[in-house]
Amino acid sequence: MTSIKRLLRITILALGLLLTASAGAAFASANGTLYIEDQKVRLSQETLLDDGVTYAPVKEISQLMGWSVSYDSDTGRITVSNEMGDTLVFRGGRSQIVYNGKTYDIAQAVKLMDGTSYIPLRTLAEAMHAKVGWNAEDKAVVLRAADAYTVASGDTLSVVAATYTISAQALKARNGLEDASIEAGQQLKVVVPDFLDPETEDAALIAKMVEIEAGNESYAGKLAVANVILNRVRSDSFPDTVSGVIYAPGQFPPAGAGRLLTETASSDSLKAALAALAGENNVPGAVYFFNPKYEPGKVKLVTVVKKIGNHMFAK
Repeated sequence: MTSIKRLLRITILALGLLLTASAGAAFASANGTLYIEDQKVRLSQETLLDDGVTYAPVKEISQLMGWSVSYDSDTGRITVSNEMGDTLVFRGGRSQIVYNGKTYDIAQAVKLMDGTSYIPLRTLAEAMHAKVGWNAEDKAVVLRAADAYTVASGDTLSVVAATYTISAQALKARNGLEDASIEAGQQLKVVVPDFLDPETEDAALIAKMVEIEAGNESYAGKLAVANVILNRVRSDSFPDTVSGVIYAPGQFPPAGAGRLLTETASSDSLKAALAALAGENNVPGAVYFFNPKYEPGKVKLVTVVKKIGNHMFAK
């Protein structure tokens, strides 16, 4: 039952990404019009739309939402913070962020254009504990700051999590809780960014690796590469974490070369990563992939599970 619930939650998150992409398309075509709470606002700097992802001008959005924003010219780091104590630090051209002191991967690199920094709107909003909605009548994005939840007598972590349609593990991660114990009067942050949710935190790293290794392959080929990574995590012969597998010496050279720090995953690569995390495996048991055109000798050394596009997947 737990695995079924997990599958449903990840599927819902994947659908959410697709809905956000659709909203983003309308948002970009609306010449920078959006709602801050219930107030319609026209941005002086228009949003950018790339592969279904809406990128927001960091400084202007932050100021409209009442978040503090600063820029360190020596390091190129931009810092956004809110009154709840959340701090998001990032650099232009990078797809790694530092959130509340810890480093995370995001699927899209921060963009720089004409001296303005743009970050995926959903990433910025959720990191600052705001919700992204949609005004169907005006076809415009709605940003709303979310209040923390005050724990009432008799509340449990699972009940609070269910109320906000998130997992108990995500709620624990968002609030830095070591266990499920909560007390009446305690304040809980209830907006959880994808990169912080234990069920989807690896999606961006997998998606970027898929983009590098199979960016020109079909969706099935992308899904297969994502599953090779996860099959390795499940195998006793490889590290037991996604980052451990990807950064293992000699396994994925682009990772060691630093390409994942700046890579942007396509929507198909991200979709494949989320599907693989949800349990959709089109190459069961495969822990290797290679292009037989360039490595023909490997075919005789492995058990081929499937050939998809230019890659053979094997165990």
